[in-house]
Amino acid sequence: MRTSLVLLTILLAAPLRAAPPSPTIEQLSATAAAGKVSVRFTLAGAFSNDEMVEALKSGLPTSFTYSIEIFRDRPNWFDDSIANARVEVICTYNSLTREYLLNYRRDKKLVRSETFTDLAALERQMATVNEADLFDLGDRKPWKHRVRVKADLMRGWLMYVIPWEVSTRWREARVR
Repeated sequence: MRTSLVLLTILLAAPLRAAPPSPTIEQLSATAAAGKVSVRFTLAGAFSNDEMVEALKSGLPTSFTYSIEIFRDRPNWFDDSIANARVEVICTYNSLTREYLLNYRRDKKLVRSETFTDLAALERQMATVNEADLFDLGDRKPWKHRVRVKADLMRGWLMYVIPWEVSTRWREARVR
């Protein structure tokens, strides 16, 4: 009887534990100039999960994958997809030099690599994307287009057995 009461208390108290806030895309802006569209946004709440910070510190390769799409907004009809891009930010920790190596890839091509010793600066760099001239609109009118962004953060495990992805919801903004 006493064991079942303790077990019931543990099961009821488990959902009451404060869950970390889910990550979101914020400050999304898309600007057009000379037929090119530049996209800028930040990822908020990505490092509020202790597992993410521990994975960074332990040396596991930690990556964020941003899916960015541009489309023509057509009310009351299907949207016309124009182009999409994939930005990957991959970080690994070198325990010998005590530095974090950050690789920034766009569509599977390495754009730049940076090293960091400060974890806070690394987190800011991983969560901020500023892509100049990401999409080419050509002679299309920019005000009819929208950009949407989604981030895939990590793979988690439900009950240590079922794999699941930690992702954000799609966020949209009109091209200005």
